[in-house]
Amino acid sequence: MKTSLADIAQQVTSKVAPQWPLPQWVAVNPLWEYRDQPVAQVAAQWHFCGGIHLTMPASFYRQQYQQGNIDFERVTDSMQQALQAALNSRNWLNVSHLLDRHQQRRRKMLWHDEVVFQISQCCGLFLQFPRRFQLQQQESSLYRHWLTISRADRGIETLMDESELNLLFAQLPDTAEQLFSACQASFLQPLSEQALGDYCRALLTDVLGWASALAYQDSRRGSRWVEDLLAIRMAWDYLLWQLAERTNSSVFNQVEETFKQQIADRQASITAIGDYLAPLWQWQQAYEQTQLQRFRFHPREQVDTPAPKLQAVFCIDVRSQRFRQALEQSGREQQLPTQTKGFAGFFGVPLGRETENADPVPHVPGLLKPGFFIDDKRPPKTAKQLLSRVFNSSAGMFAGVEALGLSKLASLLTGIKGSLDLSGETETQEIHRDGKAVTGRQLAEICAQALSGMQFDQFAEQVVLVGHGAKHSNNAQRAGMNCGACGGQTGALSARVLCGLLNESAIRTHLAELGYQLPEQTRFYAALHETVTDDIIWLSDQVPEPLKAVFRQASQSLQATKPKRHKRANHWAELRPEWGLAGNQLLFFGNAQRLSADSPDGHSFLHDYDSSKDADGDLLAGLLSAPGLVANWINWQYYSSVTEPNRLGSGNKLLHNRVANDVGVFEGNGGDLRLGLAWQSVHNGDQLMHQPVRLQVVIEAEESAIRNALAKAADFNQLFSNQWLAVYRLDEQGELSELTA
Repeated sequence: MKTSLADIAQQVTSKVAPQWPLPQWVAVNPLWEYRDQPVAQVAAQWHFCGGIHLTMPASFYRQQYQQGNIDFERVTDSMQQALQAALNSRNWLNVSHLLDRHQQRRRKMLWHDEVVFQISQCCGLFLQFPRRFQLQQQESSLYRHWLTISRADRGIETLMDESELNLLFAQLPDTAEQLFSACQASFLQPLSEQALGDYCRALLTDVLGWASALAYQDSRRGSRWVEDLLAIRMAWDYLLWQLAERTNSSVFNQVEETFKQQIADRQASITAIGDYLAPLWQWQQAYEQTQLQRFRFHPREQVDTPAPKLQAVFCIDVRSQRFRQALEQSGREQQLPTQTKGFAGFFGVPLGRETENADPVPHVPGLLKPGFFIDDKRPPKTAKQLLSRVFNSSAGMFAGVEALGLSKLASLLTGIKGSLDLSGETETQEIHRDGKAVTGRQLAEICAQALSGMQFDQFAEQVVLVGHGAKHSNNAQRAGMNCGACGGQTGALSARVLCGLLNESAIRTHLAELGYQLPEQTRFYAALHETVTDDIIWLSDQVPEPLKAVFRQASQSLQATKPKRHKRANHWAELRPEWGLAGNQLLFFGNAQRLSADSPDGHSFLHDYDSSKDADGDLLAGLLSAPGLVANWINWQYYSSVTEPNRLGSGNKLLHNRVANDVGVFEGNGGDLRLGLAWQSVHNGDQLMHQPVRLQVVIEAEESAIRNALAKAADFNQLFSNQWLAVYRLDEQGELSELTA
């Protein structure tokens, strides 16, 4: 029995990766749901369906080879010859593209541009005014919303100069399911199940930004808005097919012939694309392996860690690497032996923050859900804060400038200080779960889980938990520069709460019962690393001055290398306040002291791990399944924003406009919602600041232990097996050996 188009549509839309709204905007691997397939296969399929590139062009590899960034011995003659080859295959063209190709539309808007624009504006209305356009829960239909607006809109017919449009809108099926059936029975009747899947993917690539934003909404609401979006996009093709058939037989015959021909050539085209890309993937691997050689590791026997008087636990964010090194050096100079450790930035505390008039804000990685909540019923905003909100909202910014423009003149010239969420006073708030207060024993279990993951050998008298956040004055994507493990928020809440708990005597009593004996003299302090300026903001009271001095010296040593960073953080017109996680390449699970100081700075996620304390491999499996996946999402967001900046990146930051209650950004005033990073986040105007390298995961453990952990970490194992990332073992001599699937 032939599979229905509705079922195929459901399968295709289920593989759209979500994009979080701007206040919680976290890095996402845009092809996350395809991790169960080889990356080269997915690349060929998406190249055919949407012209999306997952490798760099041949010219990039040729240049890197000539500059010595790809080792000569890794390149074969056949690889060099392949760089001269041309791709003799065409991508799939939807009906709107075919009409634009065959129809003479002088002085008229292109159909494809109008289709995307109209759908995009309709989606924006739907999410901007939920009380007006959305029903409760699953009953709300984006397709019916679009159809109602389209049938009432006489302007499209006039704009496109097509008198039949309104009649065809009126004749469209009333539900998405009926629309799928009608299309499968008409112009899509010749397509096989595989071809229908590719056609659905091709349609979604036209509106992939909105599909991703709606996928997030579907995951939270239980709605089916991505399927509705696909139905809307297909309805336009169905309508245009009928329009051409009714109004211009010559154009219709050309469209029909081309459409049928690309159906017949579909598999051959995908195969040809795969054959063309195969040597480029070889070049990509050679480039990545050459880049990995820049990272050097000490033999285990050369690593000596004296008993610390100060311990500082940082997020594994690549920007923490530089501060960890500076802090250890500062500790040596001030005779305060300092040990730094890397751990996921939410410090193992699965918290959410409940606010006055909104859904709870999660402070956990995107794939996790908070298990505990803390009230954050903050007092009314000050006038200054309210004005700031007006000037940063999508609807109010223009009215705000008109009404208050002169009063803002000084701040426009001198800059507006970037804000930073410090989660003040939250450590004194009650933590609850399912509406009930959490017991001391439950809180101690949270602490025990965090301490277990941090793998302390001993406790110094002073232990600092250092979260991080980014202070940007004017950046719609600022949450993406905050802590990914904290759901796009700063790490302040997690650091404050965990420190507060670990300092409580009652919690320590419960911890002792759980096998964690904290020395009486050990005190925990919370701090925040501001990544633009490398300032340290203390979140705890009564911090000893010698402790502050060590951190102050580390900050000053880093700030001296790159002056004027405070100005960049506070200037509203600054397009590149910081490079964020650009350059990320390496994820290391092991003793961070083994990474040589002359290795590239700011390229490594460093998560401390001791395999001798993980006999069953459960901890390593957990690390692969949590920070390992967060690092993959970050890495692939940056990677794809470089290989495909037009479709998987968000274009020019200068043109970003917030859309529909901060669901995302437009580049300009229309088109599809934009995915990924702005070009200014990966390129400095002259050269790339992020090297397109898939994540290289290095693990300090026996190979058998690594494979045991991989078997327990299903999602990460799929990424490894299908070459979305590479895994290496670090041996006792400091040498790396790659694992094969």
